This record gives sequence, C-alpha cells and structure tokens, in this order.
Amino acid sequence: MNREDKIDLFLLLSMFRCFNEQLYALKGSHSGIVKLRFNRLLKVARQYEREVLKSTDNSSELELIYDNMMEVLIEVKKVLNEQD
Repeated sequence: MNREDKIDLFLLLSMFRCFNEQLYALKGSHSGIVKLRFNRLLKVARQYEREVLKSTDNSSELELIYDNMMEVLIEVKKVLNEQD
C-alpha cells in the first residue's frame, strides 16, 4: 500500500470512529426496526475497522487524524448549539 492509499484508509477509519461516536450520542433515541438497523450499522463499522487495523501499522497516525476530526466535529456542534 502506498502512502496516499494509507492516508485515504486512515481518513476513512477516522471517519468511522467519529461516525460511531456520533451514533453513540443518539443511542437510546431509537426503537423497533430503526434500533435494529442502528445496532447493525455500529457492528459493521466496528468489524470493518478491526479487519483493516489487522493489516496496517502506524496506529499513531490514525489516532492523530481521529483526534483532529473529533475536534472539528466538537467545534461545529458548539457553533450550531450557539446559534439556537
């Protein structure tokens, strides 16, 4: 895997992690079939991440990207909450 592919992969995995955090923030707000699909979505994202991490290294780069993405999401959320 070349450097560009690795960066794309780490960006994707970081987005999955951010996505999971946002989903967990909504946990409990769904019921019935929506809850079932919600839980399935979380499971698939976790499985994909685990499989990809088995075949890659440099997890510190992944953590750095993830931390920065979460900071951006937190700032956006803060701005949106202040607009209300």
